[in-house]
Amino acid sequence: MSFEDFMGRLDPKTAKRVKVAQQVNLTRLPLASVGLTNALGGGIGAGRMTTCYGNYSAGKTVLFLQSIGMWQKMGKVCAFVDAEGTYEKSWGESQGINNDELILIQSKSSGRIENEITPLIKNGIDAIVIDSISQVLPEIFVDSKTGEMNSQDSRKQLGAHAKAITALVNGIHYINEKTTVVLLSQTTTFIDPNTGMVKQVPHGGQKVPFASTQMIRLKSSGTEKQQIMGELQMGDRIVEQPIGRKVEYFVEKNKLGRQHMKGTYDLYYGGDEVGIDLYGEIIDLAETFGLVKKGGAWYTDLSTGEQFQGRPKFVKALKSNETLYRSLKGQVEEVLNEQPGGEPEEVDDES
Repeated sequence: MSFEDFMGRLDPKTAKRVKVAQQVNLTRLPLASVGLTNALGGGIGAGRMTTCYGNYSAGKTVLFLQSIGMWQKMGKVCAFVDAEGTYEKSWGESQGINNDELILIQSKSSGRIENEITPLIKNGIDAIVIDSISQVLPEIFVDSKTGEMNSQDSRKQLGAHAKAITALVNGIHYINEKTTVVLLSQTTTFIDPNTGMVKQVPHGGQKVPFASTQMIRLKSSGTEKQQIMGELQMGDRIVEQPIGRKVEYFVEKNKLGRQHMKGTYDLYYGGDEVGIDLYGEIIDLAETFGLVKKGGAWYTDLSTGEQFQGRPKFVKALKSNETLYRSLKGQVEEVLNEQPGGEPEEVDDES
């Protein structure tokens, strides 16, 4: 039986409801990191759920605040669920966010969060970031009539948090068609009962990885040795202080492209500019692709022949010369578009 014959057998009402695969269009939103965007195959998917988790200080919130700033400039409408109660508008502004157009939800219980984001999703909001599911409180914590927190004895239900996150995720999944939903999470330890293997996983139980189309793990070290040092003005003196750290990313799951891709970028929390160092990342990618040659402390832009002594001076040159930056960034993106997966290294597994 041909496809046309089969469709002809259906009653008109049913045939009108049937959707063929050709009608599915995938929209992706890029992230603030060029390398991570490429590792994901072009970004995170609309109408899908993405989980980003990692250790404390890995920069999960910064990555997505900076990404929201980008999405707003693309004309996207975004919401940020501040379950941790830590959003600060001047910090958001430093990441490129337009606070006048960011929908901020500061509810902490799973039920209230669902009630507040449901109408946004139904009306087609472009992106919602929940920061973080680790801090979302189960409804068992709250008296449904008074809204007051229940006594501690009433909050000891085993598995209450995982059940609350499961209910929240299921509710989002049922109504979501177009919205990019991001769950941020700290890590928790999981011991496989069959093998005894210990691994770090996001909070929220098994439903979170099952429901996520893409999963990103971020990792960084908070030790002093691993910090990026820089000079800061303190009064009338210049003092060397930690101003950033290197962040490793790993694409743990990806139903929209290749998975098990990894890479790094620099994250700055002090100094003149804070957030992901887009300029430094472009230099590192350009060097990897042979667009920039490094010899000793010198960097040479092979397309222009310009030389820069040391990475900091090269970064400074890109920041002050928009034409130079756009040229090098364009070359990097051209290479990335030519080879899926690009710079990040593909690995079989990572413990």
